[in-house]
Amino acid sequence: MDQYPKLFIKTSLVYLIIGVSIGVGISFNPVIKTQFSFAHIHINLLGFMVMMIAGVSYHVLPRFASRQIPWPNGVKLHFYLHNLGLLGLVGTSLAGYRDTILFILFSGLTAVSIMIMFYNLFFIFFSLSNGSKELNGNHPHPNCQEDCCPNSK
Repeated sequence: MDQYPKLFIKTSLVYLIIGVSIGVGISFNPVIKTQFSFAHIHINLLGFMVMMIAGVSYHVLPRFASRQIPWPNGVKLHFYLHNLGLLGLVGTSLAGYRDTILFILFSGLTAVSIMIMFYNLFFIFFSLSNGSKELNGNHPHPNCQEDCCPNSK
């Protein structure tokens, strides 16, 4: 497994533990619900769910489609922007700065990271159609060595 899909999956599991811990804390002390509900929701959805989906998708979908990820460096950029954006969102929310430009900046970073994921995953299945063999899916499977796949001969 490549480095960044593995990092997405490992990081998502860390976010799962953090999100569940916040949820348990809220259930024991409902007074903190208003302060921590945003963090709980976003850590679970953007931290665990989206990052798990991204990690598994970046690993599996190129193999299913027998195509390369269109922008491999975008996976790395997606990972760092997503984490920075999510941690910034949660941090500014917990600090009481939800109505500030800083919160909007972190929201934007998170949105850009998800757009990078969309681009990379969408164009695995839908060709950019410039006539090259690589973009039209007529190249060997991304994980095959020489002559291991029937379509690569």
